[in-house]
Amino acid sequence: MNTTRRALIASTAALAGLPALAAPGRDDAWKEADAILARIKPPTIPRRDFPITKFGAKPDADCTKAIAAALEAAAKAGGGRAVVPAGVWLTGAVHLKSKTELHVAKGATLKFLQDPAAYLPAVLTRHEGVELINYSPFIYALEQHDIALTGEGTLDGQADAEHWWNWIRRKPPGVVDDRKRLTEMAEAGVPVAQRVFGAGTTIRPMFIQPYRCKNVLIESLTIIGSPMWEVHPVECENVIVRKLNIHSHGPNNDGCDPESCRDVLIEGCVFDTGDDCIAIKSGRNADGRRLNKPTENVIIRDCQMMDGHGGVTLGSEITGGVRNVFVERCKMDSPRLDIAIRFKNNAMRGGTLENIHVRDIAVGQVAKAVITVDYNYQEGANGPYAPVFRNLVVERLVSGHSPRALDLQGFANAPIRDVRLIDCEFNDVSGQDIIRYVDGLTFDNVKINGQPAKPPAG
Repeated sequence: MNTTRRALIASTAALAGLPALAAPGRDDAWKEADAILARIKPPTIPRRDFPITKFGAKPDADCTKAIAAALEAAAKAGGGRAVVPAGVWLTGAVHLKSKTELHVAKGATLKFLQDPAAYLPAVLTRHEGVELINYSPFIYALEQHDIALTGEGTLDGQADAEHWWNWIRRKPPGVVDDRKRLTEMAEAGVPVAQRVFGAGTTIRPMFIQPYRCKNVLIESLTIIGSPMWEVHPVECENVIVRKLNIHSHGPNNDGCDPESCRDVLIEGCVFDTGDDCIAIKSGRNADGRRLNKPTENVIIRDCQMMDGHGGVTLGSEITGGVRNVFVERCKMDSPRLDIAIRFKNNAMRGGTLENIHVRDIAVGQVAKAVITVDYNYQEGANGPYAPVFRNLVVERLVSGHSPRALDLQGFANAPIRDVRLIDCEFNDVSGQDIIRYVDGLTFDNVKINGQPAKPPAG
């Protein structure tokens, strides 16, 4: 048995030995989680099937038009499913309509074309918290309701070192790179309609992006080879992301990034990623302040995090704020997972992160620290917008190996406030914690390397 698996088993066993429930009154906020779950419902889509083969789709050929025709027929019928049967099929951009579902059946692989022209015309989208007009996400919906992406098949973005991923480094001689140009446009207040990229530019599209949609279900699929972030709901309400297997190790390959969304459930997913497994966001810098839409009321449960920068992350594009996040019953374990529970902010973002509740987490090993709150991310203190972080409660987290248990770094003028650890065990910790500018750090039955732990004085 390898060291990683042994650590996870030890952590899970220790977790099982902790009290089944926190004492009454310790963290009654979980009642709010119950209320959020009661509001989250699957979309309503009639069970009418429209196989893409009836609209001209052929295996190993470009089926973009056939898929669009199947979805259009489903929409005109009052709703239904465009069904991708077993086999290998090729497509460009897929746009969902209200009351429609793309169902990728077991044994089916939907491969997305590597030609950027397959994702034109350009659409309204967000890239790293900034609005623009760019290549269509591979699967996209704008201002639709009751949409779904389901099935036991595979979505293969076919991104690799020669397609999409190389765009992060591709800067033509004498030309300002497009990501920097977009950032400058947003900071200068250039209207979104004038931030036109797409053809001939190098800002990568997202894989799956419902935008300003209500009642969204993304379920049971395997997702590989993403060009950028993999599942990225933006300004959506009532979202379920369930039982996905996400494996993609390209640059910025976050697994699931709800941004400026309300009432979101992420459950039963496996994340093996090139960046954060889950990263909750709400806009970046000037655009985040202009839009001013927080992400709120998020439930994350029963997920497995393998490789990635963070298991569950808030930030860094969180200028609009994030509040009311509940994380429970997750397993996080890999020598290539940097941090289990991660918060990143700075004085250019300036968002408010509040009311985060975490319980029953088994961490095998991580490469850096189990829990971090970092105000020094990217621009760090170089900005006029003081970050706000308050009210984090972590209960019954057990870790097997890490260089640090905690790395909490606020600012002197903007301390991290009210962090409480209850019934937690951090085992095989090899280095010292970093605690700077934290007000209200409390431990209740916390052990580090088997010994009772107390917050540092002062």
